Amino acid sequence: MNTFSKNNDGWFEANLGYSASDLVYRLRKARRSNKDEKEFIDKAIDDIRTLKSMELDATIDAHEWCGKYSDVIKQLGMSDDNMKALRKFGDSRSVGLQRACHQWEKADITLKMLEEYEDVWADEQKKAWVAAMDGKRDARKIWKATLHQMDRLTDKEREAINKSSEILLQKGAMSGRILFANLHDRNVLHKSMTSMKLAKLLSMYGEEVDIIAGATRGTFVKMSRTGLIIKDPWAYAAGFLDADGYITITGRGEPRAGFIATGTRGKVHCEQLQKTLDCGILQLDQKIYKDGQRSQHRLQFYSKADISKLLKGILPFLEMKKTQAKAVLAYIEENDGLKKEELKKVVRYYNWSDDTNKSNALLSEWGVQADDINKWAEAI
Repeated sequence: MNTFSKNNDGWFEANLGYSASDLVYRLRKARRSNKDEKEFIDKAIDDIRTLKSMELDATIDAHEWCGKYSDVIKQLGMSDDNMKALRKFGDSRSVGLQRACHQWEKADITLKMLEEYEDVWADEQKKAWVAAMDGKRDARKIWKATLHQMDRLTDKEREAINKSSEILLQKGAMSGRILFANLHDRNVLHKSMTSMKLAKLLSMYGEEVDIIAGATRGTFVKMSRTGLIIKDPWAYAAGFLDADGYITITGRGEPRAGFIATGTRGKVHCEQLQKTLDCGILQLDQKIYKDGQRSQHRLQFYSKADISKLLKGILPFLEMKKTQAKAVLAYIEENDGLKKEELKKVVRYYNWSDDTNKSNALLSEWGVQADDINKWAEAI
């Protein structure tokens, strides 16, 4: 059973389009008008509950700290929304979630001790019971507030986030500024909302409605049940490569290109890009430092066919690395050795153009001037 989808929806939502609760409700409603099918419908409801229980266990097993609080978590309330939120934020919000579990557990122990108290309760026992019940109520509030932090926002702020989610679903990845303009055109923004505030809200709370940071700084993208929603994959890839990618020619004259990202979200972007472009080689979960927790992920392009496909597709959309892309494409097609050497220098020089010391050192090593490099680049 493939339990969870890319956006952490449950099995029922991902495969049937309805939550388990919705299905049970529909079956109960059908049972009232189909009494002859009561036994069959009851069996179907039991099967749904069994699968839902398996999904809950899988959700709890996904986070190491949840094991010792398994029973407590089930008592705190595991609705479909809570389960999805726990799958998403079980690790990143574990401090608040464990606090809720500990408080519930402590209150539960007190109540069980009071149940075993055989004498008539005195004021001390009555106060302990009230405190324990208050403790459980507070624990449930902490649990819910930690899982669903968007609830603390104003109605207008939540509406802005939800409408942003709808726009990203329809149009694909876009920047916070463009999202703001779209929302402004729809008259859903409060007068106090700015593009910077919207971007901050999406960065902090967007993941609760399946919005994550895009491959390019300041952009956002919607995660669906099957993966990132990318309407224009070449423009998306170009932005990714400009921000966190490279185009080069090795010392042995081998063209190379690739994307580099870190963390869980970076892994998602690399996997989605390979799936969308249908080329490149993934190198995932590489440790940056021996004792570090953060992992690095790469989508590498080695063959001339893959590199040509990538660079030709993204060339119209590149901004920062357009010259390197044109030079590598020309290098692949060029047969003249002298021309190839010039193109190789163009790529390397432009890759270091932001570092004056390094770029000047290259010019000195090659015995050429910056004007020579620029002339070769303009001739491509």
